[in-house]
Amino acid sequence: MPSLGSHLAMARLLAGRVARPEIDADRGSFYLGATAPDIRVLTRGDREHTHFFMLEELATQDSVARLFATHPHLRDAAALDTPTRAFMAGYLTHLLMDQLYIERIYREFFGDASMFGGDPRGNVLDRVLQYELDRRQREEADAMAEIREALANCSSAADVRFIEQETLARWREVAADIANQPPTWERFKRMASRHLHAAGLDTDEAIEAFYHDLPAVLQETLDHVTEARVEEFMTAAVDQATARLREYLA
Repeated sequence: MPSLGSHLAMARLLAGRVARPEIDADRGSFYLGATAPDIRVLTRGDREHTHFFMLEELATQDSVARLFATHPHLRDAAALDTPTRAFMAGYLTHLLMDQLYIERIYREFFGDASMFGGDPRGNVLDRVLQYELDRRQREEADAMAEIREALANCSSAADVRFIEQETLARWREVAADIANQPPTWERFKRMASRHLHAAGLDTDEAIEAFYHDLPAVLQETLDHVTEARVEEFMTAAVDQATARLREYLA
């Protein structure tokens, strides 16, 4: 699914587009919420417990509706304090972007129903695409600096109950560090190691050869998906998230 740099950049775009006082009052909590579904990196919990989306379920899903069905106390934004309201608004942006990516990019171009038919190379190319989109967002240095500052000043006071506040405070440090990473390919080996090994790239020599060919692999990936389809996905993600945030915060 989209990497956290992409989630942070989209959250920043949406903050300006939606222009709600509760978001502007606590941008740090908003950005923290936009990363928080991936907090299972710390908790080692199941993905569906934070993303409210079943990967094995191929029917159309609504992760936001499932979140509120599971935690109904969060449904009424007006009943929440400002940090929690801003945090939840950010959280929704993450769920919606991931859901749309799975439905419109991953399953069609890389998943079992794609031309790869379950070949692990499909997951490798998926990771290459995710990383490249994330890297492009990080090139906006001023935007990332603004996000880092907001996260640094975030109180981590959001209280959603299903995430412990101590864990959320630890995650804030992780999110701030992620926002500080440069727009290079240095972290790709660590982030994609599981998929590289599954594709048979399990020796130092094989991994080095893959990295030597990475520009060609990236071009193969972009030719496969196409820039037009990526742009279509990003536009749809922003439009859907705008509508859902306005509905939630109205």
